[in-house]
Amino acid sequence: MDYPALISGLIGALIGASASLGGLWLQNVYQNRRESTRLLYDTAYKDYELRIEHREQNIAPFPVLLDYHQQMMSLVHKGELTPDLVTKIFIRQGAMEAAVLKALREPASQPESQT
Repeated sequence: MDYPALISGLIGALIGASASLGGLWLQNVYQNRRESTRLLYDTAYKDYELRIEHREQNIAPFPVLLDYHQQMMSLVHKGELTPDLVTKIFIRQGAMEAAVLKALREPASQPESQT
């Protein structure tokens, strides 16, 4: 019996199987990340739509809502969603909204034209 050929074949099969499993695992990681990102954008956009439709006085800029939902999803995934952290996120959301509204009210500085 030719043991070196048998061992070489077995090692080759193990390498091929592990490479295939590694590729599947990597594909799964990126697909989950892509689905999570899509869910984040869909949730934030639906929240934005509902705020416009039902509560005109409570419209935050979309990037602020997107950041809010991103922070909340991150805390949920980590298992760290606590009342204190939610309060900090709401404070951060208020500060971001105020900064965006302030930037919108102030006229943009015009670049000086060269003559």
